Amino acid sequence: MSLLRLGDTVAVVAPASLATVARLEAGLEALAALGFVPSLRLPEPWTARPYLAGTDAARAAVLHEAFADPAVAAIWCLRGGFGSARLLPALVARSLETKPLIGFSDITALHLGLLGRGPIGLHGPVVTQLPDLDEGSLHHLRQLLTGAVTQVPLGDAVDVLRPGTAEGPLVGGNLAVLASLVGTPWLPSLRGALLFLEDVGEAPYRLDRLLWQLRAAGALDGVGAVLLGEFRDFPGGTDAGFDALCAELAGYIAGPVLAGLPFGHGRRNVALPVGVHARVTTEPPSLTLLEAP
Repeated sequence: MSLLRLGDTVAVVAPASLATVARLEAGLEALAALGFVPSLRLPEPWTARPYLAGTDAARAAVLHEAFADPAVAAIWCLRGGFGSARLLPALVARSLETKPLIGFSDITALHLGLLGRGPIGLHGPVVTQLPDLDEGSLHHLRQLLTGAVTQVPLGDAVDVLRPGTAEGPLVGGNLAVLASLVGTPWLPSLRGALLFLEDVGEAPYRLDRLLWQLRAAGALDGVGAVLLGEFRDFPGGTDAGFDALCAELAGYIAGPVLAGLPFGHGRRNVALPVGVHARVTTEPPSLTLLEAP
């Protein structure tokens, strides 16, 4: 199944924070180079908060219009930052067309909150990240969007923390955003899921706190596997304690646990379709999509 065809129009939206003009223009050029036609759809520029691209109502309205526009084949998020979760009450109150919604980081809130409600979540690069991606990530992204891939490239730096094989839906995203949905109606059940996680700019003790919150809330009960992507830009430049935290995580997850997978805020960000059933195995490490997005 093909999500997109080369030459399709994609709406570029800003459900979270804005980008600089330079990053926006570079991202639009990279999106066009991928073979798609970008249509910039920004909310009203004014907002009382400088970390938001517009008021909640304006940002939600742009998303509704993009999903409803028959000329738009997919919705691609400009960047992350903050604010996506604030739109969920307005978005879940109305039906949305079945179209790909592409982004990651703060966009995790939309992928999880709208899971099963129409949008096809693709945890992949935001528009401003496209110019910095390595060729392997871009190649996989194009293949995934045009229906030409079933195997997710994991690279050669995978660290098996707990061996095994598991099948289930791919669910996850940014760890801090996912944990922030605990106690809300928008965190889906992770039971049986292949849970993938990444983050940026968080100290190991803060990552520990986030994982403890998920565990204490019962959100990790019955998780089928954990796939750890890139955790980078540790404050102070030190990741002391991070390896021990990952080892502890592997100790209370029943299924396989892998670290060092190529998705996150760096030059590698291999796209993952949210909610799609997949199989992960550790001998050798592989991740196979068992159905089309």
